[in-house]
Amino acid sequence: MNVELITAAFALVVSVVGILVNALQTDIQRRKMQGDRRQWEREFKNKQNEWERAVERGITQTIFQEASIKLYEARLKEYAVVWPLLKITAGYEWQRLGGNKLAKDSCQDAVEAVQKMADALTDIAYDSLGLLMSEESRTHLTSLRRCCGAFIKNKMTFQELTRQAHWFKHSLRADLYIPSKSIENEEFKKYTETINEFLQSQRN
Repeated sequence: MNVELITAAFALVVSVVGILVNALQTDIQRRKMQGDRRQWEREFKNKQNEWERAVERGITQTIFQEASIKLYEARLKEYAVVWPLLKITAGYEWQRLGGNKLAKDSCQDAVEAVQKMADALTDIAYDSLGLLMSEESRTHLTSLRRCCGAFIKNKMTFQELTRQAHWFKHSLRADLYIPSKSIENEEFKKYTETINEFLQSQRN
């Protein structure tokens, strides 16, 4: 075998090896690019999901804030009719009606006033006003209605009836986010700040 043939064969082998190496490098680079692309697509998808969730949270929060304000405004308007119904539970008014500790010892006007309050509370419970109340206020409303019946049947004292009316009034105030103390608590401050921020965003 002459030198030229050996040289040609060697050159051929080197060329084939070079082609194979280039092909391998090309394949490795292609796989790397595909991997990078899949990684980018996953990251983009995750970011897109985060953006969508953020938008959904923002929309949900806006809807909740709007609904809260609408509910607050409706309660503020409707609750006004409840307060006068509870007037007879004030000591001076009860005495003026001739009321006493028990129904049997009270004037007829006082007993009829309790029945009238019970009937009005029943109407409220099954009216739109009852729908606006929180679950706690509806519970106190139901309890007060029952207390009226118990008083009329001489199974409860007027003081016990008044105590239930007291809890009902405080529950209504809580529905309107009115603090029970003169100093505003943190929860009330947080709520008012949220309301103010929302109203400010609506103006902008």
